[in-house]
Amino acid sequence: MRRPPPRSKAALSEQDFLEALPAMNTTATVLAVLWVLRNEPMDMRPLGHYPDRHFTEGAPRQLIRRFRRRLR
Repeated sequence: MRRPPPRSKAALSEQDFLEALPAMNTTATVLAVLWVLRNEPMDMRPLGHYPDRHFTEGAPRQLIRRFRRRLR
């Protein structure tokens, strides 16, 4: 908002209302950021999912199994 909210319940004119709204470029920037943040990247993996076998020892694999059970 470009102006503070009204302090009284008096009716606002259309001009007062329009002047309080954020600038169009500010709104467009916020919408662009929200669009980028809501889209999942193509290389996103779910938490606890490890497709490459980096963890081959028994102890880390047990921890991964326990972690996946807790996620479920």
